[in-house]
Amino acid sequence: MRMVGVRELKNQLSKYLQLVKQGETVVITEHEQVIAEIKKPSENMEDREKRVYSYLEEQSRIGKLVLAKRDRSQIDNIIKDRSARNQIPDWKEIHEDSRKDRT
Repeated sequence: MRMVGVRELKNQLSKYLQLVKQGETVVITEHEQVIAEIKKPSENMEDREKRVYSYLEEQSRIGKLVLAKRDRSQIDNIIKDRSARNQIPDWKEIHEDSRKDRT
């Protein structure tokens, strides 16, 4: 574990992020008080995404939020179609196509 002040972290961010990538925890201090720590995630992104979606579904079920009703497959199909034709995806066009249902 390394301790670093905010100013030093700001000036040498790449160095400290490299240490984090290697598995080290970086503790950030401000005026000799610990204010944060940076470390590698303890779970993989897939598990985290599942947990987030589960939370959002629960909040929707109890009425605290309304989930978007966008069809993600439409966007995936546009990207696959362009990839099959060896074209670079035009993200603006994809974005506009995905919002057609909002007019």
